[in-house]
Amino acid sequence: MSDGILREDKDGVIVLTLNRPEKRNAMSVAMRQVIFDAVDDLRDNDDLRVLLLRSGSSFFTAGIDIVEHQKLYPPTRGMQEFRRDYRRNLHRFLDEIEMVEKPVVMAIGGPCLGLGVEMAGAVDFRLASEDAQFGLPEVDMGIIAGSGGTSRIVRLCGVGWAKWLGMAGEQIDASSAFTAGLVQAVWPAAEFDEQVWAFCQRLASKSADAMGVSKLAIDLCKDLDRASARVVERIANTPLILNENKRSPDKTVGQKKD
Repeated sequence: MSDGILREDKDGVIVLTLNRPEKRNAMSVAMRQVIFDAVDDLRDNDDLRVLLLRSGSSFFTAGIDIVEHQKLYPPTRGMQEFRRDYRRNLHRFLDEIEMVEKPVVMAIGGPCLGLGVEMAGAVDFRLASEDAQFGLPEVDMGIIAGSGGTSRIVRLCGVGWAKWLGMAGEQIDASSAFTAGLVQAVWPAAEFDEQVWAFCQRLASKSADAMGVSKLAIDLCKDLDRASARVVERIANTPLILNENKRSPDKTVGQKKD
């Protein structure tokens, strides 16, 4: 696969490797389209269980390709046109990653900046090498991180860390990212690829239905009161338990047999 990303489908996992080292893996339109297409394939193909985003170099990504972006979307646009392009080209791209009912994993080594952090906010699992760094440099350009760097990161990390990254423009290392809740695991660089692959294989071995429903329920419950969230759990679990009992009629879940 050209366009700055290599793709390999292996053991139920779509592996996308950012491969544009001369631009520090800056995310071009073509690269985003490869990811977008892979999300479509993940959603529509039952043999594909997990999407893994990784880097083939020491720099995960410098963020969006600003030079290309300014050529394609000149600042002379009107406000309505600007908002339309923003939704089509950035928000929809990340929304589809967030909404697909299968796990999406990012394996982050080296600096991950701007759109890379925003993409991390949209995936399900963020795994970091000890040499990873995270930053939202948009504020230094006089703008905010507006493709989830504000809305998603504050939900993941809380107000304090969101302001540290998005308002102060400070960078954090892998240890601080773990403390902030931005990443869920940190491993030494020497064993990072092995640990990431083992994790993806564990995901691929699980029930696709259970993981998909779990993803939907978790994302919904985070915005509900406790009582409403319990209702979501009952609704979501009903078909899963009934289907499991049909497959194993001698087994009941959570009940004692006389």
